[in-house]
Amino acid sequence: MGKKRKTSSLSPSSSDLSSWSHLPPELLDQIFALLSPSDRHRFRLICAPWRGVAKQCTPPFPLPFEPPRLCLTRPDKALSFFDLFNSKSLSFSLPSPHRRTRCFGYLSGWFVLVSDQKPARACLFNPVLLAEIPLPDLEFPIEKAILSAPPGFPNCVVAVMGRSTSIALCEPAGKRWQVLDLGQRLFRDIVFWRNQLCGIEIHRNMLICNFDMESRRTSILTVRLPELWKSDSEGFLVESTGGDLLAVMRGYQKFFVFKLSEQCTWEYMEQIGDQALFLGVIRSESVPVNRFLGSGLKENSIYWASRKFESSFGIAVVYSMEDEVMTPVPVTGRYTIQTEPIWVSPVIWP
Repeated sequence: MGKKRKTSSLSPSSSDLSSWSHLPPELLDQIFALLSPSDRHRFRLICAPWRGVAKQCTPPFPLPFEPPRLCLTRPDKALSFFDLFNSKSLSFSLPSPHRRTRCFGYLSGWFVLVSDQKPARACLFNPVLLAEIPLPDLEFPIEKAILSAPPGFPNCVVAVMGRSTSIALCEPAGKRWQVLDLGQRLFRDIVFWRNQLCGIEIHRNMLICNFDMESRRTSILTVRLPELWKSDSEGFLVESTGGDLLAVMRGYQKFFVFKLSEQCTWEYMEQIGDQALFLGVIRSESVPVNRFLGSGLKENSIYWASRKFESSFGIAVVYSMEDEVMTPVPVTGRYTIQTEPIWVSPVIWP
């Protein structure tokens, strides 16, 4: 009889994985520092010890910046992250407990997920860290959720804007929501700015709310929106790259941008300079264009995404503040318009 040929396998054995998982942390730090962004993403998925090193490792050089991507929901409930400037998508299937949820907010890799059951289960979920932080159940439907800072940072607070109620706050892993005593006001948009909660009210007012989670005390300053502001117009609040609070009104094929002064008056901005605004129902942000050289990102422009677009525009457009021209942005791939598209910063992407 001939000798049996040895067979080889490309699949690592449990002993191989054990050996790799026990590499010295100092060596893993050096390896991680040399990796590209996509390889760092894969590095995190190897095993728990490697993921722990990735969380603690501070790169010796900044990661390449990328413009925000558009988070879309596919018909199979998976998430698709579309890069407008390269026409590429990255798909991600949520773990089974979260497949019947909707995303109502995002910050620094953390998604605010809310289930479709009653009462609605809510949580913060990070798909790269595979981390989940529970939030109190929601007894009322919401339009959007915002975070004052990423979880783990001091004074991290989650705020939700209800459809028929006002605004409620809680801390991550808190036991219940604290509904702010704001009367019967309804809001079109909310944002955290300078440790304050700001909201556009439907009656052409903006509220600036200072709150204390321990004492439950709130103080409110009411600022009248600009005279040009129409009460039935769609409005957005966003912090500029310079730290100013901007109120943006969408008119008929035109956007109007106003900056809040230190005297709490509004200054009309004909141009927004070397920044770009990304506006959406769920989330808005500003980005400095000089950090994205060569990406195709246009300065002095507004990128807007909505599932309620006129059919001729699709779901995303770019608006030039200089030319006052709105141009459709092609979005390819399979997605549903049952949920709002969301701008997400690619801090977690390859």
